[in-house]
This record gives sequence, structure tokens and C-alpha cells, in this order.
Amino acid sequence: MTSCWTAFFWAFPFFLIIAVALSILPILIQQILHASFVEKNAAAIETGVLTMVMLLIIRSLADYGGHYLMRKADNRLCMQLNTALFDKLINLPHQYYQNLNKHHATDTVLTSIKQISHSTVQIITILARDTLIIISLVLFLAWLDQDFALLVLLLIPFAVIMLQIVQSQQNVEPHINTPYFNRLISRLQRSIKNYRLIRLYGGQQQACKRLKNDAQSIQNNDMQQINYKAFVAALCQLVMLLIVVAITYLITQQILKDTFTLAQTGAFVTALLLLIAPVKRLASIPQTLQVAHKNLEQVFSLLDQHTAIDDNDKTLPEIIQGKLTFDHVSFSGQKPEKSILQKINLEIRSGETVAIVCKKKHIRSQIIDLMLGFHQPATGKMLLDDHPFTEIKHADLLAQFAMVSSEPVILNDRIAGNIAYGATKCASEASITAATHSARASTFIREMPDGLQTRVDENGANLTRLQWQHIAIARAMLKNPPILIIENLWLKSDQTSLNEAIVKLTEHRTTIILMDAMPAIRDYIARIFLLEDGVIAEKRPEK
Repeated sequence: MTSCWTAFFWAFPFFLIIAVALSILPILIQQILHASFVEKNAAAIETGVLTMVMLLIIRSLADYGGHYLMRKADNRLCMQLNTALFDKLINLPHQYYQNLNKHHATDTVLTSIKQISHSTVQIITILARDTLIIISLVLFLAWLDQDFALLVLLLIPFAVIMLQIVQSQQNVEPHINTPYFNRLISRLQRSIKNYRLIRLYGGQQQACKRLKNDAQSIQNNDMQQINYKAFVAALCQLVMLLIVVAITYLITQQILKDTFTLAQTGAFVTALLLLIAPVKRLASIPQTLQVAHKNLEQVFSLLDQHTAIDDNDKTLPEIIQGKLTFDHVSFSGQKPEKSILQKINLEIRSGETVAIVCKKKHIRSQIIDLMLGFHQPATGKMLLDDHPFTEIKHADLLAQFAMVSSEPVILNDRIAGNIAYGATKCASEASITAATHSARASTFIREMPDGLQTRVDENGANLTRLQWQHIAIARAMLKNPPILIIENLWLKSDQTSLNEAIVKLTEHRTTIILMDAMPAIRDYIARIFLLEDGVIAEKRPEK
């Protein structure tokens, strides 16, 4: 809320202007009535009406200014909550993503954040603006008659409570999780499940009667609740009407005793009518808080998740050779009863290119997460140049890898932004150009309207899939790590340019290729491994 207080501070004078304008309005009504019925002064009437029009214009302008500033505060608060959400989602532990329904969770939380920011600003607006209005109108009533003002001041909290009770009774949703309802659902499901037995023995009528009795119990219970709510609401409305009658009676008594003139009565009634709207808005705050509380629970159930903590302090040498070792690694992924890897011993030498063939995409994906340190093996350990993964800072580990896939990631950015991404975003244009040249992407990039500065959307409609694969290779070229992971992409006889880019990318670095089938072209591959049922076996490539 810190960044919102400036908007609240500047909105306060506008709220004060609204309150003063509304408190002056009954005075103008009093003057107009006095000029009409006592003085018979047409000029005074015209002056009073024009003054009232100007006052209403000032009040409308102040209302617009206050709403503008509060909407600004609403937007700031919403952006701060969104920023906190985005930071949390991007840095959650990988286990959370496995169980996250991404579309539903993000859609629900973003909607809740919007409602929270709107409700918060709405409550602050009501508390500030309407409290000032009530105070100013009560002060005007005290100027007219102190006893009546004291009576109204005492009745306002009572009226707020009555309105809250009426609103709460009218807006309560029917309870569907009552024991009666749960029993009906259970019996209905049981009847559907046992339909063979029911029909076999002719028990349809008996089953329907039992279900009908349960439904009748629910209806009786609902009717009792509805009748109670209706009685409470009617009682509160009756009390409020009696208050209005009592105030009206007291006013008429004051008129009969000549304590109030007609003009004073008109001003008094005007002030009372102006009090109704702010009192009703104050009474609506608990309902708004109740809705906001539900949204807060949804948002903070996510914001309270612990982010991934990188507490390893071992520093890697400046030069990493790229040797990757699976030392008796067993890994089960999301299903502990089924192993993806079973005590795998595999050493991938520095600068070596190996292929791992695995038909199932989700297993390839989890092996990649294992190599990138997002998963930890159930037994055994992963090593980088004989350094255990568990002793390496995760950020330092990730810095040693690049990845290229047959389905490249497309960013809503310029071509240059798709290549120089993340840690390499500050790369010079010369470095980006060199990477595109090595990736054989410079030709088609030069043909684009703005070259490297051409903006593309996340659908990648500006380029073909093959061209995006060249962009992904350029991204890996620019990062220039010692280890490269390639998923389901390798040399093909009909794509000379891409083949050249892949060969160039794999030079002088350790390369792990994960494929769904044996690669058709096995040049440049030192070893091929077949992964099936958690067991890995080496197959010598035929050249």
C-alpha cells in the first residue's frame, strides 16, 4: 500500500470539498425556501438556484477528481500485487509446477487480485469520503438544532447495524454442504451405482421414496432458514421505519410549536436525505470485506508458497570442461512406484556428443529437469566435472547449460530480444549478429522489415518453425555454455542450413541429444543409449 498513499493523500482534499458542498446544500435550500415563502424575493431565489447549480458542478468535479486518484491508487495496488505474483510464480520450486493447473490457477488468482485491489480502494474511499460527509451534515444539523443533531448522531450507528443485518440476510447464498444435502447426494449416487439390483428386485418405488424424503428434509430445512431470514429482515425494516416515523413526528411537533420554520424544516429534511446514501455505503463495508477475504485467501495461498532457495555456496572454477556424470542415479519422477532411471552409471566426457533415445516425451522432459538440477535423484548423485550438483549453486549450474528443442520457445519481443534473453540481454548487437551468422539465421533476418529489431508475437506467425529453430540455436550460441541439451532435433538430409547450424553449435562442447527415435544421420554422435523401463543400454552408432 506504500505507493498508494500519495494518491490517497491528494484525494482527501477532493473528498473534503464534496463533504463541504453537501453540507452547504441544505443551507441554500433554507435560503431559497425563506425567499420563496417569507420574503417573496425573486432575485434571492434566482441567486440561490444559481449558487446551488455552481455548488453541484463543484461537487461533481471534486467527485471526478477523487475517483480519478482512487482509480490510480487501485491500478498501483493491482500492479504491485501482480508483480509479487509474477515474481512468486517464476521462482517457485519445481515440485509446485508439477501439480499446478496453470491456466486455472493463474486465471483465478489474477481475477482475485483485481477484485482485491478494487475492494480495498473502495473501502478506503467509503471510509474517508462518507465519514467526512456524515460529519459535515451532522455539524449542519447541530447548527440548526443541537438536540436533533445529537439524536441523529446516536441513531446513525444503529441504522448502520440494521442495514448490515438486512443486507446480510438478503445476500446469504443457500448452503449446499449441509448434512441433509450430502446425504441426498450420497444416496442418489448409491442408487445410480446399484441400478441393476434396484431394477432386478423391483425396488424403484422404494428408492424414489427414500430420495424424495431426503429432498423434502432439505426443503423443510431451507424453508426454516428462509423464514428466519425474512423475519429478521422484516423486523429490522420495521425498526428503521419506526425511527423515520419518530423523527417525522418530532419535526412536526417542532413546526407546531413554531420552533422550526418552513425553511428550517426543508433544510433539516434535505440534510437527513443526504445522510441516507453515505450511511448505506458504510453499512456495505462488511459485505465488501467478506468478498475481499475470500479473494485474499486464494491469492495468499499462492503468495505464501516458499520460493526455491539456493543455499549452496560452492563456487565453480572459471573454466568448466563439461564432463557430466550419472553416478548410480535412480529417479522416479511423479510416480514413485515406477522408476524412470534405475541405478544408471553414465559418464559423458567433455566435448562428447551422445544421444539418448526415449519414446516418451514426459520422461525426456524429466531427464532434462534432472540434468538441469530441477529434480534430485532418489539415489545416487549427479556430477559436473566431478562436482556434485548438491554442492553447486543452482544459478551457477544453469549457467553451464543451453538447450535447443524442436519446439522452440518464442518470446513476445524483437528478434534481438529472442536471441539475447535473460543473462545475455545486455549483449552487444555485434555479438548478436555473430550468433545469428553462426546459426545460419542472418539471411532471413536481413530480409525482415526491421532486421533484428523486428517485433514478433508469441505465436511466431512472422517466421516458420524452421526459422525459429535457427533463432533458438543463435540463442544458445550467444550464451556459449560448455554443455548443450538438444531435444528431439538432429541432422536431416533435407535441411542443409539447419544441419550446418547444429554442427557449428555442437563444436567443442558436451552435447546430450534426447530423441524419440534412433537418429537417421548418426554422424558426429560418439555414443547412442537406449532408455527403456528405467534401464539404459549403449548402442554403437553405425557410420
